[in-house]
Amino acid sequence: MICNLKSSLLNEFSHGFFLRLGGVSTGCFESLNCDLKSSDSTSSILTNRKIVAKKMGVLPENLITLKQVHSSKVIKIERSIDSNFLEGDAMVTSKEGLCIGVLTADCAPILFAENEARVIGAAHIGWKGALDSILENTITKMIELGAKKKMISAVIGPCIQQKNYEVGGEFLDQFIQEDPKNGNHFVVDDKNKIWFDLPGFLLRKLETIGITATANIKKCTFESKKDFFSHRRNQKNNLGDCGRMISTIKI
Repeated sequence: MICNLKSSLLNEFSHGFFLRLGGVSTGCFESLNCDLKSSDSTSSILTNRKIVAKKMGVLPENLITLKQVHSSKVIKIERSIDSNFLEGDAMVTSKEGLCIGVLTADCAPILFAENEARVIGAAHIGWKGALDSILENTITKMIELGAKKKMISAVIGPCIQQKNYEVGGEFLDQFIQEDPKNGNHFVVDDKNKIWFDLPGFLLRKLETIGITATANIKKCTFESKKDFFSHRRNQKNNLGDCGRMISTIKI
């Protein structure tokens, strides 16, 4: 059965952070893998995307995702385009009938909405995008479409949580060099292992930008194999490729 998580902050818009359940893919991609660049069967991926499109109330061609490259690039979507064609990691739109989505398997999906101007956004954010300016760029693009910053809501979907996100010393150093306060989002345990709080870091960044209406779904992709794909979990268990969940929003 298909299942998606929602947030009351986005109630004015059809949206959902979809779990990995309810699709047709098999094996390591079981079952709602929506990643067109994965090595899953193309027919299964397209069927899964049709299932999501139906749930979102749009035609499959109006469910739009990008060729994600861990960048800070944000694209304005003004019409239906081929998915996995344009490179970027966030989209914004004010066009009715278009459903924008991001694909994740540990990175953070963030959905944005501004009710008054009817502007929405979706971003895929890993540590590179988090450290870079993808959040700032997404807000800027929404404002260019008429959104007011103080009216924008942002919701962080399922992603890897701190207790499962071990990083190295060089990783920590990059964040400290950017801003010493970033150190507050790391914990060093009694074995000198370092653990990073990605959603906590993103929430603070949003607050710094001036986005006060925020929420965090607080679900760990690494922890629940039944509900979520996890790139890190697959790597740790030498399982190779994995699928990607989709998180979507439409006007």
